[in-house]
Amino acid sequence: MRLIVGLALLAVSSAYGQYVISAHSGVIQEIEGSAYLNDKAVSPKFGQFPDIKEGQVFRTEEGRAEILLTPGVFLRISENSSMQMVSNRLTDTRVELLGGSAMVECDDIPKDNSIMLLYKGSTMMLVKHGLYRVDSDPARFQVYDGEAIVKGESGQLTLKGGRQTGLGGALMAENFDKNNGDELYRWSVRRASYLAKANVSSATALRDSGGYYGGMGGLGGWQFNPLFGLFTFVPYSGIGYSPFGFGWWSPYTVGYYYPYGGGYYGGGGASRTPVGGGQASTFSTSNNGRAFNDGASFSRGSVAPMSGGAISGGGVSMGSGGGGGISSGGGGGGGGAHGGGGGGGHR
Repeated sequence: MRLIVGLALLAVSSAYGQYVISAHSGVIQEIEGSAYLNDKAVSPKFGQFPDIKEGQVFRTEEGRAEILLTPGVFLRISENSSMQMVSNRLTDTRVELLGGSAMVECDDIPKDNSIMLLYKGSTMMLVKHGLYRVDSDPARFQVYDGEAIVKGESGQLTLKGGRQTGLGGALMAENFDKNNGDELYRWSVRRASYLAKANVSSATALRDSGGYYGGMGGLGGWQFNPLFGLFTFVPYSGIGYSPFGFGWWSPYTVGYYYPYGGGYYGGGGASRTPVGGGQASTFSTSNNGRAFNDGASFSRGSVAPMSGGAISGGGVSMGSGGGGGISSGGGGGGGGAHGGGGGGGHR
């Protein structure tokens, strides 16, 4: 028995030394309820992640889904929604909303990557780290945080945090209450919390294995964590934060992660003000729109803006995947683990 346990721990350490960098956008990470890819039912299976290829249509009925775009960017669609993958290239990712609602969490947009949303002749280029939403009824585009360039038949408009515009007619910037979140928003908060926990686990294991020194190629990417049943984002260096306030730690900086107070998001998740959580200091957001500071110094005596609501550093998890693209299962679905995220749990 001791020999078996020892071999298992060795396998975990070896697997965590491997790092996965996405070769394309469109991997279905999580499905809750019923979903269809080109009208074929997608059934969740642990560890299998089907691709939405260029031209394919993905839709939900009584369900919702999370899709990985470029590393550090998550697309989440609500019930009774549909989207088409127009282009899945990292340098030119374009997703068209056909109906329903979609929210995009951008935690990192390197200068060579491009994220664009489309809806009935309107295009929305996501320029900076932030949180964005597009709806078909009413037809509108909202920027919770960040910056986007909207183009339509009537012209072009730049939107920043707390601003929205209608789509299909004249573009006009107006304020909206970004703290009035609905179920899609609250689910996105829970997913972000869960992914942040997986990030701490994966970054810690990569640091301990030493594999990140040569295996990450100087870039951040998706790291698979089977204990959580998902891919989480791990930056190559520095620290970052999600638009919801949760931290992204690299193998170099995760040693400064310091959970305290059992923090979580209160009030059902509609407010994006974090309560408690991990901490670090000397954080800068001015990095060409990216939310990472590669040269940060740390102190356990102060709290940075990205201090994560419900991040906890516990747990051993296993990594897999070689140097190619994200592994794509045959017909499997999202396979996300169903554990508890901060402020209410994953489910």
